[in-house]
Amino acid sequence: MIRRPEQDRLARLRRIMSGSGLDSLLVSRREDVRYLSGFTGSSGTLLVTSDRACLITDFRYKMQARGETSGITILIQKKDYFAAIRDAEERMDVDMLWFDESALTVEGLKIFKKKGFKIKGHRDLVKTLRQQKDKQELANILLAIRRSEEAFRELKGDIHPGATERELGMKLEYLIRGKGSRRAAFDIIVASGAHGAMPHAAVTNRRIKNGDLVTFDFGAEANGYFSDMTRTICVGRPTPRQLEIHGIVLKAQAAAIQSVRAGVPCKSIDDAAREIIKRSGYGKYFGHGAGHGIGLMVHEGPSVSPLSSDTVVRNMVFTVEPGIYIPGWGGIRIEDMVQVTDTGAKTLTSLPKELEGLRGL
Repeated sequence: MIRRPEQDRLARLRRIMSGSGLDSLLVSRREDVRYLSGFTGSSGTLLVTSDRACLITDFRYKMQARGETSGITILIQKKDYFAAIRDAEERMDVDMLWFDESALTVEGLKIFKKKGFKIKGHRDLVKTLRQQKDKQELANILLAIRRSEEAFRELKGDIHPGATERELGMKLEYLIRGKGSRRAAFDIIVASGAHGAMPHAAVTNRRIKNGDLVTFDFGAEANGYFSDMTRTICVGRPTPRQLEIHGIVLKAQAAAIQSVRAGVPCKSIDDAAREIIKRSGYGKYFGHGAGHGIGLMVHEGPSVSPLSSDTVVRNMVFTVEPGIYIPGWGGIRIEDMVQVTDTGAKTLTSLPKELEGLRGL
C-alpha cells in the first residue's frame, strides 16, 4: 500500500506537539485540515492526539470525507459543532484541548469556555510544517506554474494598443482555466500606464496606449496549490527611463535570489533587494515586502519583509518580487517563485524577464 503524504505530515506534527508538551491539537483552518488529512470540504475540523486523528464534519461531506481520507476517524456532527467537538474529546480521551491561536476567533473561544471546555492556545504548529514543501506539494506547485505560464504566453498576442485592462484580465483567467485550473489563484492584476504605480491596482476599462508599461500579476491553481508571478511589459519600444528602472528592479531581484540560503533570516533577502533600489535613488518607491510563501494559500509563511522574524529552511517556496512605483509615471515589478535547496535558491518560474517591447502603433 502506498503511504499517503498526509500520514507523514501527521507524524511530523506529532513530533512537534510532543516537543511542545501538547497531547492534543484542534486544527480548524481549512488549509491546515486539508494539509493533514486530504479532506477538501469547506466544513471540517481535525482533532489530533499522539496516536489518533478525528475529522469532524457534517452530513453534506460524509461520503467525501471517507473517500478523501485514510487512517482518520470520521465523526459526523449530529447536533451542533461544539457538541461534536465534545464527542470527539470523549472518544479520544482528551483532557486539555489545545488550539491554534491564529485560527480561532475571539467569539469561538468565548463559546468554548462558556460550554465548559478546558482549552488553551498555542502558536501555529501547522504553519511551521507547511512552510517546508514535500514532494507532492512541489509537484502541484510546479503544475500551477506551468499552467499560468502557458496561459500568459498565449495572451501576448492580445496585448496591443486599444485593448483594455479588463479584457486582458478576463482573457488571461479564461486561458488559465482552460489549462485545467479550477480558478485563477487570485484577482488578476493588469495595471497599465499610471495605474502601474499602484502595486495591487484593480483592473479598469482603461485602454492601453502605445508606450505604456503594463504590469501583469497572475497565478493558477493545481490540486489546491497556487502559483504567483508578475511580469511588466512595454507596448511599443521602451524608453531609456523605462529600461533604466526595469534594470534596477531586475538587479534587485537577482541580488535577493542570490542571497537565499538555508539558515539565513528571511529579512536579509528583503534587505538585499531593498539596498539595490535604495542606492539607485528609488528607495521611497518600494514600499512592500520583497516576497511571501505560497502553497495552499497564495499568501502564507514565510514572510520576506523588513519585519519578518522567519528563518529560511530547505524546501520553502516563496516569491521574490521587488518593485518601483512612481505616482503619475507607473510601476515595474518582477516576481518569481523560488524553492530553497541545499545550495541556495532554485527559480521555479521561467518566463522571460527582460522588458519586452510588444507591438505598438
